[in-house]
Amino acid sequence: MFIPGRIEVLGKHTDYCGGRSIGCAIDRGFHAEIEPRSDKQLAVTNLDISETVTVDLSDPVENRGHWSNYCVEVVSRVIANFGSLRGVSVRFHSDLPKAAGLSSSSALMIMVFAAIDAVNGLQGRDEYRANIADELELAEYLGCVENGQSYHGLAGSAGVGTFGGSQDHAAILLGKAENVSILSFSPLRHEGDISCPDTHAFVVASSGVAAEKVGAARERYNRVSKLVTEITSAIDPGMTLSEMIIEFGIEELLGRVRSIRSSFTTRELLDRVEQFRIENFEIIPAVIDLLRDGRVDDIGDAVDLSQENAERFLGNQIGETAFLQRSARDIGAVAASAFGAGFGGSVYSIVRRTDAGDYMNEWRRVYLNRYPDHRRTSEFFVTRPSAKTL
Repeated sequence: MFIPGRIEVLGKHTDYCGGRSIGCAIDRGFHAEIEPRSDKQLAVTNLDISETVTVDLSDPVENRGHWSNYCVEVVSRVIANFGSLRGVSVRFHSDLPKAAGLSSSSALMIMVFAAIDAVNGLQGRDEYRANIADELELAEYLGCVENGQSYHGLAGSAGVGTFGGSQDHAAILLGKAENVSILSFSPLRHEGDISCPDTHAFVVASSGVAAEKVGAARERYNRVSKLVTEITSAIDPGMTLSEMIIEFGIEELLGRVRSIRSSFTTRELLDRVEQFRIENFEIIPAVIDLLRDGRVDDIGDAVDLSQENAERFLGNQIGETAFLQRSARDIGAVAASAFGAGFGGSVYSIVRRTDAGDYMNEWRRVYLNRYPDHRRTSEFFVTRPSAKTL
């Protein structure tokens, strides 16, 4: 089994707003071997650190602050939604940088779910067939496993404490080799795929600053989504932010936002709307058109604007990711942007494939000259769009 990580090309915090994204699975991720067990245990061995954790399938117990808690949350939710389980052993290694914005936590949870499904035949159970019709709905469901929300008739749980959507899960499950996917959300729709030209490749720089989703870092991440919840709850809880912009028009919506009484400032609420509007209704459509026309060399300015708005309106960028994005463009990248939750993590750049190795080395040199303390924790690699194998 191979469960890939993903790159979010565009779509910064758009999924839970009912917006769109452009993303792809990559050729790095979780490589796993699965075996059934005769007992009621899930045994997960992380070969990279020679550590095995065991989860009792009759009584899963949370292990706060440890990677195994993602496994526990999947087990708890699956038992609650689909009933008792047969034991499973999973042995895996991962070549994804940890907490780097490449969806390592989502990929881990998908891997555990897929392993349980492979041994227990979840897709054949009545509860599954009644609520999950295809991979689109599976991606939405797994997003709800992570954020704790209910999905159709499948009751929610605590989740892992993050208030995101299903963008990561959709990119991972629906990704196709050598293609980027166009996705829209609430409900999830796969609008199509665009072939990546053989002439170009992604170079990813993991900054060495962990984009953690625990403790104070999780609160900063959730704050960006809570701004949207504050807006939709005050105006119409039955509508997404995207639907509000379409229904009311931006000027009327901004007027309504100005009247909201909130613990957030009016400026923060307005900025959140503006970032989403530009990303979803201007930048993403423009880049889709350029990519469909084969004009990958022309997307740089639009992607630059996406990065600028993340820094200006979302406030989720740090010095390292901002420097990586600007230095990438300075040394010749066609396009570059930070991606993922923010507050650390990674930056992608798109470069000519024949230049990728030399470019990567120069990008690393420039970055470590500016941030030498990240020499041991940062990682640079070349990648192409890939797909899962189950």
